[in-house]
Amino acid sequence: MVKSLVASLAAFTLLMTFSILPAPAAIDPAYAGTTAPADVDGAMADSPYECPQYCPDSIIVKFHTDVNDAQRTALADSYGCSIMDTCSGGDFHRVLIPETHAPELMAALFEAEEGVEYAELNYYDDIFAEPNDTFYSFQWHMSNDVTGGIYIEDAWEIETGDPNVIIAVVDTGVAYEDFGDFRQAPDLTGTSFVPGYDFVNDDEHPNDDQGHGTHVAGTIGQSTNNGLGVAGVAFGCSLMPVKVLDADGTGDHFTIARGIRFAAENGAKVINLSFGSSSRSKTMEQAVAYAYRAGATVVCAAGNDFLRGNARFYPAGYDDYCIAVAATRYDDTRAPYSNTGSYVDVAAPGGDTSVDQNRDGYVDGILQQTFALDPTDFAYFFFQGTSMAAPHVSGVAALLVSHGVTRPDDVRAAIENSAIDMGAPGWDPQYGHGLLNARAALTYERPSDDRERPAVSVPAASPAQAPRTS
Repeated sequence: MVKSLVASLAAFTLLMTFSILPAPAAIDPAYAGTTAPADVDGAMADSPYECPQYCPDSIIVKFHTDVNDAQRTALADSYGCSIMDTCSGGDFHRVLIPETHAPELMAALFEAEEGVEYAELNYYDDIFAEPNDTFYSFQWHMSNDVTGGIYIEDAWEIETGDPNVIIAVVDTGVAYEDFGDFRQAPDLTGTSFVPGYDFVNDDEHPNDDQGHGTHVAGTIGQSTNNGLGVAGVAFGCSLMPVKVLDADGTGDHFTIARGIRFAAENGAKVINLSFGSSSRSKTMEQAVAYAYRAGATVVCAAGNDFLRGNARFYPAGYDDYCIAVAATRYDDTRAPYSNTGSYVDVAAPGGDTSVDQNRDGYVDGILQQTFALDPTDFAYFFFQGTSMAAPHVSGVAALLVSHGVTRPDDVRAAIENSAIDMGAPGWDPQYGHGLLNARAALTYERPSDDRERPAVSVPAASPAQAPRTS
């Protein structure tokens, strides 16, 4: 079955023509190899520090458990503040502050209170992607005859994914349904979805109004062997769309933490986080720690800021709980934008839209179906970024879970220990443990004395059950 799948994929790839949507970043194919990459509608400015780094009208406060609701309200009132929202699972609050008060001052005042466990700025996180063009070409990052990609065709001979394994795409939403002004992406019609949630608009329809989340979801689980478009790594698994980023590709830590906890509480075994910032946050760290302890493998983009200071990025930087993914290009070298550092665990294809190394006439980005401005008008776009690298790892993680490797530590071990060593021998800050190899990960043999430790579990919803929010 898989051999026929691979053959049919090659056939429709060669026969289909490319599709281009009108967009400011559209590229004439004749110049595809020399055009510089574009940013995502301002989500990534020339410097990440030119945009606000945190919410100007709120902070995050977590009280000690012995402080009751009345005492919490009274303390907020004493500073002229009010409690806007509460994440019941993590027992932390978004606190509205007066316009005349600086967030830094208010966080410091709350932090000094005896009944407060911590108070911090409500930082923003941004997506890590740079869309470039809108035409169709080969997915060199999956498999190719020169550098191999992630060797996904060989991996599909072993595992294509179990629909009971849920991958949460915590992002800008996904074009997964026809609802209101939104339409399902045609190349996602064969993909299995389970209920998610929109924490930006507070409803049960986490539709994508930016395009980033749909592209990420496609790499993880795009409908495959359907005679249309492109393929996804773990196309047999189920996706859970969780919207925590707005139409500008930005979200605050309070909202993102709620989305991560929701995914863990509702059965996600893999959580993809293709966003981040250089701002460390207890709220975010506790959220990814919660997901990890609940048995979810958390995969994060390592950041696109190598040329802008190369600061450690979070949540990828929370080493104990997350797999941090750097980006490579067609020739398997580190992409020039990809962050490096002690927190990098593994590398995967993220693309480089400034080159055409495989000489196919098109830029070497990561290709998936999404939209530019209109969430009803779809085409195939090349994106680049660690945002695009992370979903390859999330997909392989889901294949491992489908294959019986369920504990996050075991999933991590299989991915890291089977990676193709790049750069300096052994682990290094550019590639981590090396380049993702899907085939080798699925055939990795774990040490026999490291197979029986149980993961901590939380109540989980099956695909048919209604999800819970926190």
